[in-house]
Amino acid sequence: MSEPANSGPSGASGPSQLSAITLEDLGLLLAGDLTSPETLSLEELSERYESSHPPSTASVPEQDTAKRWNQLEQWVVELQAEVACLREHKQRCERTTRSLLRELLQVRARVQLQGSELRQLQQEVRPAAQAPEKEAPEFSGLQNQMQALDKRLVEVREALTQLRRRQAQQEAERRGAEQEAGLRLAKLTDLLLQEEQGREVACGALQKNQEDSSRRVDLEVARMQAQVTKLGEEVSLRFLKREAKLCGFLQKSFLALEKRMKASESSRLRLEGSLRGELESRWEKLRGLMEERLRALQGQHEESHLLEQCQGLDAAVAQLTKFVQQNQASLNRVLLAEAKAWDAKGRLEESRAGELAAYVQENLEAAQLARELARQEMHGELVLLREKNRALEASVAQLAGQLKELSGRLPALSSRLDLQEQMLGLRLSEAKTEWEGAERKSLEDLARWQKEVAAHLRGVQEKVDGLPQQIEGVSDKCLLHKSDSDLRISAEGKAREFEVGALRQELATLLSSVQLLKEHNPGRKIAEMQGKLATFQNQIMKLENCVQASKTIQNLRFNTEARLRTQEMAALRESVLRLRSEEGPQAPLGSRKLLPSLARLRVFIKDTAPNEVVPVNCWGVYQAVRWAAGIPARPPGPLGPKGRGLGLGARGQQVGCGGWGRGAGATCRISGQVAAVEGVPHKAQGPAEARRGPREAPQPGAGATAHTLALYPEINEPALYSLELRFPDACQ
Repeated sequence: MSEPANSGPSGASGPSQLSAITLEDLGLLLAGDLTSPETLSLEELSERYESSHPPSTASVPEQDTAKRWNQLEQWVVELQAEVACLREHKQRCERTTRSLLRELLQVRARVQLQGSELRQLQQEVRPAAQAPEKEAPEFSGLQNQMQALDKRLVEVREALTQLRRRQAQQEAERRGAEQEAGLRLAKLTDLLLQEEQGREVACGALQKNQEDSSRRVDLEVARMQAQVTKLGEEVSLRFLKREAKLCGFLQKSFLALEKRMKASESSRLRLEGSLRGELESRWEKLRGLMEERLRALQGQHEESHLLEQCQGLDAAVAQLTKFVQQNQASLNRVLLAEAKAWDAKGRLEESRAGELAAYVQENLEAAQLARELARQEMHGELVLLREKNRALEASVAQLAGQLKELSGRLPALSSRLDLQEQMLGLRLSEAKTEWEGAERKSLEDLARWQKEVAAHLRGVQEKVDGLPQQIEGVSDKCLLHKSDSDLRISAEGKAREFEVGALRQELATLLSSVQLLKEHNPGRKIAEMQGKLATFQNQIMKLENCVQASKTIQNLRFNTEARLRTQEMAALRESVLRLRSEEGPQAPLGSRKLLPSLARLRVFIKDTAPNEVVPVNCWGVYQAVRWAAGIPARPPGPLGPKGRGLGLGARGQQVGCGGWGRGAGATCRISGQVAAVEGVPHKAQGPAEARRGPREAPQPGAGATAHTLALYPEINEPALYSLELRFPDACQ
């Protein structure tokens, strides 16, 4: 197209030059796109990915996985939109090719019409050329016309020779352009093969890095599971050792208690013999005194009433112990139910995790399939456009041949054909520029999407590498909670020991008041003792209320802590599920085993449902924690053969009195527990100390009672107190 308007035949070589130029431009464009820095950036991206994942796991800050997931969904939507745009562009290209074919058909029809006109002109010229030959002898003036025709024929021959030269030159140029286009296409195929090999190498390196990272994660998870199993074995072994020690200690304490009870029974029998002798000697003196007899009868009546009250207190203490045992059994049932609920919840979470992983796998496969379909569609469009270009070149060559034939016959039509060829070339160039722009845009979008996918995969891998650090943090939190609970238990044990000392002081004051009862008016002292017993009974009722309040407070504390722990575990599980879902089908086997191990993680504070409130037996929990901490429990107070002390009645019969040491110890423990739960320091003062004030010292005991208790501390104090009430003179 260097000389579009010099002569008529020069326009015949226009389409071939146009097709060669467009093929050259296409080869340069594809070569430039393939050798652009985008492929280098992909290789650099793979190298950076390899360098950003060293063998040692580094601490990676936790990122917002939900935002990444939303970005991935947005990318999928954008890819779908791009595929739709490519389809629309394909339709537009098909429409333009159809319009070009219609125009070519119109041009062919015009050429045929012009050929028919030329044939008509030739038919008209032939008789006109034959007529002068016949009339030559007659018309001499026609010789001039013949000479003019000869000159015109010479000019036509010269024009034909020039046209043939130009056609040969254009044919040579076309062949050279075709050879150059073939070379460039060969280079382009070589570059495509090299790029494909480079991508395969990068994908192999990326897959190797992912396998290494998955192997490291598997090793870390296996190490954590081994540590957890080892810790569980150590804890179970420790519990078994403490259980054995506790059983031995309880057996020894019961044997010592049995020996003490036998010694106390022998001493009690001796004391009963001496008291009976003194009673027979003094009974004769008291028989003549009616007032003393009435007082004695009244004292016996009051004493029976007091004995009934003591029996009621013993029954209350027995009910309290039975209530403690029932609470212990209920705690065991609740713990079993909680373990079953946790197992069911773990199975449910595992099933949900599997479903979510399958859903993510399907989404990723759909995205890859869409990408492959888009690539196939682009390749198909490129092939179709090449075929259309070849068809256009063939049609243009055919038109050029027809124009060669027509140029020798009618040079006047060459100008029209040149104009039509120029218009057709402009339209073809516009269509090719549009197609090249669309292809360049699609390649740029594909490279950008590959970069974004590689960055997202790198972020997911960093999160997976940071997962062992999160697991270690959770285990550290569990250890801190365990150490804190051990410290609280030890402090509570010391407070309970201090409470036992305070209770003993209260019992000493009670014995001193009993000693004072012997020395003064028995009726008034009996009334005072009744009032004290009533206050003591009220205090026991208050203590029961405090126990209920402590149960409620402990319930609230345990439920709050369990809810917080459940929320933390749920957040950890959600983060693990998000990482597992984002990791997709390339997830290692160790991360799949992580969810059941987290579901089976045992903590000391029991976990409950978010809206479920389970009653907790505070006394049972305290005993379990005390037993786990290895704190030796104090032996209970003096008991009889069946947990009750023995005392002497008015007629020498054995009257059962409750085990005061046991009940008092239990109440002191419960009061200390209430103080520990409420967060206030426990005051080791009993009811007697509360009545006499903080600075008043207890009155020391005197007489036979104090001496007997000093020699035999295992004697049941309530039984001795009942004896003193019945026989005040014998105890002096």
